[in-house]
Amino acid sequence: MTRFRSLSAWCLVIVGALTLAAAAPAFGGCSGDADCDGVLDAFDLCPTTPALELVSTSGCSLCPCEGPAAGGAWANHTAYVNCVTAVANQLYLAHTLTKTQKTNVLSHAQKSTCGTTNILCCTWSKLVYGSMGSCAVMAPTNCNFTVLRKWAENRGTGSCYYNPCTW
Repeated sequence: MTRFRSLSAWCLVIVGALTLAAAAPAFGGCSGDADCDGVLDAFDLCPTTPALELVSTSGCSLCPCEGPAAGGAWANHTAYVNCVTAVANQLYLAHTLTKTQKTNVLSHAQKSTCGTTNILCCTWSKLVYGSMGSCAVMAPTNCNFTVLRKWAENRGTGSCYYNPCTW
């Protein structure tokens, strides 16, 4: 058993434990955490992280959709998914992600537009208020009625997990 000889050493241990606890993705209740990334707003340096992003203790994405944290752009969609997979595996092995959370994060990454020039395209057979359409990742030029033969709407970038297509 380790003994701490000063109050300041004990305080450092408590602060370190709280920081590690805050770094774990919340995926649930988000009291005091506007973007629900698991980092309280008071400590969050990136307060608008998208849902299901894996974040550091500072609240910033470890695999940002815009490109690698080191800068630049993703070479392709596979490079982005590989980054998310590697980080999710590390967090799962460290017991900070459950198997279900890991599965959700990976599905979100695989069904995203990150690393591509594609967009989310929502399609409907009939336009009925409140209906749920289908979401697909495709080239912006293909997301139209003429090509798809059904109602289509460009929803920009993001992920089709969870389906964002309500009308």
